[in-house]
This record gives sequence, C-alpha cells and structure tokens, in this order.
Amino acid sequence: MVRYQPTKHSSLGETPWVQARPQRFGILGFLPTYVNSLRDERVNSSDGLVLWQTGSRIVWNKPGTLVARRLNRRQTFQIATGAEAEPTVPALGCWRLILRSGSGTVSVVARVIARPSSPGCGATRLESGSAFARPRASGIEGGWPWQLSGPASLTTHGHDGDHNMKVPWWVDRNWGGALELAGVRLDAQGSFKQQFTIAGGVPGDRAVFPSIVDVPAPGCWLFRLRTGRLAVVLVVRAVDAPG
Repeated sequence: MVRYQPTKHSSLGETPWVQARPQRFGILGFLPTYVNSLRDERVNSSDGLVLWQTGSRIVWNKPGTLVARRLNRRQTFQIATGAEAEPTVPALGCWRLILRSGSGTVSVVARVIARPSSPGCGATRLESGSAFARPRASGIEGGWPWQLSGPASLTTHGHDGDHNMKVPWWVDRNWGGALELAGVRLDAQGSFKQQFTIAGGVPGDRAVFPSIVDVPAPGCWLFRLRTGRLAVVLVVRAVDAPG
C-alpha cells in the first residue's frame, strides 16, 4: 500500500512512501516521482504500488542492494546498490523488489506498467456520484452532486455560475475536528490550501466535512486530504465555467 502520511525524514517528509516487509526492520521506500505519476488513472486507482516501467525513483531510508524478482516467472535481476534507485524493469507485470541491507532483507511488491507517451489527466473515477480517495481503506469519500460517473471534474473558483462546488467529505473512522485539503497542480505550477470543520449533529458513525472547493485555475489537480491520522489523495480535472 502506498501511504501519504508525513514522515520524519528530513527532506522527504511529504513524499509518498511504502513500508517494506517484514516491518520489524523499519525500512521505508520513498517515492519522489510518484506524485507526477498519479496523473495516470492506472496509478491513482490503485491502493497498491504501481510503477512506470521507466522513470520511477525509489529512495530507501537504509542503503542496500536492490533486486527485482518477477512473480510466477523465473526472472531476477539486480537493479542498484545504495539508497536510491531508478529501475528500468525489463518486462511489465508483477514484481517483488527485494532490498538486502545491513539491517535485514525486506521487500515490496509492485505492478509495473508501461509509461504513457503523454500522461494526460486520468482523474479519479466517480462511483454513483462519489469520489473515493486512496488508499480506499482509509474510508474518505467526496460527494459529487453535479456528476454521477466518469472522471471527477469541477469548475474553478468554487462555482459554475449557477451552482457552488459543494463537496461533502465523508469519513468513516479516525477523523479529527477539521479536514485539510492541499491542492497541487500536476500539469503546471500551482497550489492552494483550504480547511473545513466537521459538521455537528450528523447521525450514524460517519463524520462529514462540508466544503466549497475553490480551485484557482483550470488543469489537472491532486487533492491531498488530511484529518486526524488519515492522509489520502484523489485526482480531479478543473475547468473554467462556461461563458
């Protein structure tokens, strides 16, 4: 599973990461190129690690020798020695990345896919008007009342002239008193931040954070959502209102 909680690493604290197994060795793999690859729907639709065949970097918090072994095939090769690797995997498919370090031998499993010729903007797919953030197991869902299916889209500046971009953010567990939305543009420079407070008097065992999402410019945007101990992502396409 790819995780988006901040870590204590001095320079990679906001970088997505994976926990290698066995976990007792405390080895993390940081993914400095992963945010850009989230423009690819094949990447942002998966809780697990999905790597482009070329151009994906991994920085380990402990150095070692990295070996790749293809699952269900007799194919193994050495990738790199040290703390950082940019593997070029010889074939698509499911691979176990094995790091042999002084602390012990650990591994993560990744699905390797072809790098797209043009990333485009493969926004998160809606399901019956809901955008489920990743990791999906975190239980954070955004309601998209103006759109039932297809890639999640909204208009800039919080409205389309007739309707506000009112998104209720539903959280199943482990929420805090506020939800922070940090937007990072994936196809150009740009960022913004908003914070929403929890709504009171909501029955049941879910929390809701009402919001009007105010994206400052059209483009492909990564939303990083945090509340309590949770940190998740989803990708949306923003467009200017007609006229």
